[in-house]
Amino acid sequence: MGCPHTILRWMATFLLDRAQRVKIGNEYSHSGHPNGGVPRKTLSGPKSFLVYINDLRTTVPLYKYVDDSKLFEICDRNDVSVIQESVDIAARWTEQNDMKINSEKSKEIIISFAQDGNFRSTIPNIKIDGRDIAQVCHAKLLGVTISQDLTWNKHVDNIVKKAGKRLYMLYQLKRAGITQKDLVSVYVSVVRPVLEYACPVWHINLLQYLSDNIEVIQKRALKCIFSGLGYAEILRRVNLDTLNAFVKNILIKLKSAHTN
Repeated sequence: MGCPHTILRWMATFLLDRAQRVKIGNEYSHSGHPNGGVPRKTLSGPKSFLVYINDLRTTVPLYKYVDDSKLFEICDRNDVSVIQESVDIAARWTEQNDMKINSEKSKEIIISFAQDGNFRSTIPNIKIDGRDIAQVCHAKLLGVTISQDLTWNKHVDNIVKKAGKRLYMLYQLKRAGITQKDLVSVYVSVVRPVLEYACPVWHINLLQYLSDNIEVIQKRALKCIFSGLGYAEILRRVNLDTLNAFVKNILIKLKSAHTN
């Protein structure tokens, strides 16, 4: 890849002969020396892995995000699919490079709007090591739930449930006497990011009732913190936007940055 030898030697010292151990309280385990992988929780670790898989190529487009790779194929009804061939190429590559594809975690999602309702059932399952991988209606792509009908109902349902569970933390902290200012900080740093995550991708296409379902979580959180006040008054007091307004501002900034 054209890296200077000084960089290669520096990376070698980062990767080779490293020891790791576990600490519980003031006690340490014996040190172990892993024979593969990269040190976790480091900036150079993911980059090293991307370099490692840089030469993985398949017949169909392959999108890599650290160890989360996706194969993608656009295929008309009468076309011959080459997705299985590409999966076989990827499987052989992993074997040759001392890795292994987890067939149980691998999923296949078929997006089709064909009028024939049985069209999906006629497509054979993709196989890894001779085992069928599951055909699913929904799959997560970097934390965003993609549905085979390209609607966002399932994604919204997932993030509302996840954020709703975190509201319990707010209730408990309020009972413990935490200040309103600190409770708002907890909400903004722990709960709201779940509702905002990757919002430029999906929020712009939401039906109103789905947008309202997300907004309800913020209303519940802020009314828990500021009992007896109206939602609009609370937003002014804490200098927060509604989630819908927040997303619109992000999209305006992205459009402006793209134009410039």
